[in-house]
Amino acid sequence: MNTTSSNNKQILIIDDDPTIRLMIRVGLSRQGYTIIEAEDGQPGVEAFASHRPDLILLDVTMPKMNGFEVVRTIRAQSEGAWIPILMLTSAEDVQSIDTAFQAGATDFMTKPINLPLLSRRIRYVLSGAEREAVLRQAQTEQESACRLARLGFWQLQRQSGRLLWSEDAHVVLGWRDPMPAHISDFLQLVHTEQRRDTEKRIELAMCHQEGLDLEIRLGQGANQRILRLQGSPSPNENTGMAMIGAFQDVTGLRTLENQVLYLVEHDELTQLPKERLFLRLLQEQLDISCQQKDRWQIMVVDIDRLHRINDAFGHESGDNVLRVFAQRLRQQADSSTLLCRLEDDSFGLALRSDQESSNIQIDLCHLDRPHFINGKSVFVDFSVGASLWPDNGHQAEALLRLARKAQRTARSQGAGKKFTSYQQHCHEDRALGILLETDLRMAQEKNEFFMVFQPQQELSSGRIVGVEALIRWRHSQRGIISPAEFIPLLEESGRIQHVGDWVIAQACQQAARWCRQGLDLRMSVNLSARQFEPDLADRILAHVERYKIEPANLELEITESIAMHSPETTMTILRQLRDMGFHIAIDDFGTGYSSFGYLLKFPLTTLKIDKSFIDNITEYRNSRAIIRSLTALSQGLGLKTIAEGVESLRQRDYLDALGINEIQGYLISRPVPADELQALLTHDQQLVMPDH
Repeated sequence: MNTTSSNNKQILIIDDDPTIRLMIRVGLSRQGYTIIEAEDGQPGVEAFASHRPDLILLDVTMPKMNGFEVVRTIRAQSEGAWIPILMLTSAEDVQSIDTAFQAGATDFMTKPINLPLLSRRIRYVLSGAEREAVLRQAQTEQESACRLARLGFWQLQRQSGRLLWSEDAHVVLGWRDPMPAHISDFLQLVHTEQRRDTEKRIELAMCHQEGLDLEIRLGQGANQRILRLQGSPSPNENTGMAMIGAFQDVTGLRTLENQVLYLVEHDELTQLPKERLFLRLLQEQLDISCQQKDRWQIMVVDIDRLHRINDAFGHESGDNVLRVFAQRLRQQADSSTLLCRLEDDSFGLALRSDQESSNIQIDLCHLDRPHFINGKSVFVDFSVGASLWPDNGHQAEALLRLARKAQRTARSQGAGKKFTSYQQHCHEDRALGILLETDLRMAQEKNEFFMVFQPQQELSSGRIVGVEALIRWRHSQRGIISPAEFIPLLEESGRIQHVGDWVIAQACQQAARWCRQGLDLRMSVNLSARQFEPDLADRILAHVERYKIEPANLELEITESIAMHSPETTMTILRQLRDMGFHIAIDDFGTGYSSFGYLLKFPLTTLKIDKSFIDNITEYRNSRAIIRSLTALSQGLGLKTIAEGVESLRQRDYLDALGINEIQGYLISRPVPADELQALLTHDQQLVMPDH
């Protein structure tokens, strides 16, 4: 039987001869076709409109409306433009056949009807119609994708300088004016700052027959666009050398990137910088102050029990308290003061003074004023902690951490104690840090390191498809020590490479063990910047081969800061790893300060979205806008997306609606030892084979 099945196929027979209709109906019905009949042209047109058949068998000669008129009528309708029409005629003259095809017939058969031959002809025509439908759909999808991506095509002829554009180029760019027909006209539209460089690069590409990749500002006023122009040389017998390629309007993308970067760095509610931007700006100021006699006080101001306001008056009232508190901090700040919002109810400040004094504070009385909620006066308690530069340290992140500790001390001492400085604790903390680093050197030999694994759930199926491997330290006296405390010490001491190799080996060994037990999970491992030595790829491959797992089972995670630390070296090593078959993920995406364009050059397979975007996804539209834009960017680049830090069902539902592929976080499970995770997976039967 032909590949085209007769099941569910409808055939409309339009013929004034009831005997022929009966014969065809009986013969085709036995083969599984559904038959619809009409005794003349006009009823046939009406039957077509009602039933939308898959094929029409149409007699030429009918008393009221002949077959040629029926074909023209049906073809004039958008629904009838592509339906196959097989005309039946007793006329054997060429003129009738030509008229049938001119009217729009697909094929014809002469009477008397040969049923076996008609059956095969119908299958052939239906197969051809299906192939045409697939091609039309592919063409429609391609045209739609080009429109959505604002993509078009161009050609530059070297000898004549003539420019040719795809037919809808002006529509893609939203221009009313015609596209420039000559390279000189095109260059006049390029922004003056880029014009000379653009001309030179096009000329060099044509002369040396090299590829071209430009991003230029084009046009003025309403016609101004940022255009990405790509092309490759193509010899032509008639016109000589030409450059043929594609162009894309990236104006909206660049605008969105700028908006995303601002939203990444600033708190939506208070418009203050977020912690990462604050730390970066503070470190810059501290580095400058090393050459001067300035002193800095880094402060953390925390609103105590803000949840009471939220519970009693609603979250909008709590948000208003935060807005007013931020405004009061701004009013006290001078031009050199740095401000930020740290978490939900705490703020960071950095104040500079040119006096050699440790008593640098803000006016707490200005903050200790009532807030008006629903017309009533309400006082809000707060506590403040501070650290000093250079007394307590030289790094912005460490100074902020000490200020947080001082703030927690102030809060624990009760409402009467508003302010605590970290000065009295600094010597004890430094001594503890030295002792901790000493113990860390012996931790691996004493088998104090161990691994935990946090599952990653695929939203489309609800199944666990991967895990992230994480190292933990069980100190013999202090118990479990946070990675935030000992990972920086490993980095500073240079032991991170040795410990990092141990982590990769443990992850590969566990992946192999699970595979033997029928649990095939993608294993994600974090890499440190210190591990990016020339032999990194070979070292990782050696572990994979030792434990006999596939490279595609291992996903290597890097952060933006690692990617941009030494971009060329990092890119070379990542390409080696990708060529070996490993997956590459970028972690905490969107929280750094590198450009999108540079990062997209890395051979990535996965984009992990930082928890800071997930926390406010159910409340703030801008958080959802950021995630939506990152998801769209990932889909366009063929990257998988994983949202980190998911803690509630509402967050999961929002992420699912925004097109996120996978999630991880406490909603699924905290990081747990391998046996505990294995029991969870086996019990819930949530395991699925990941794609490689």
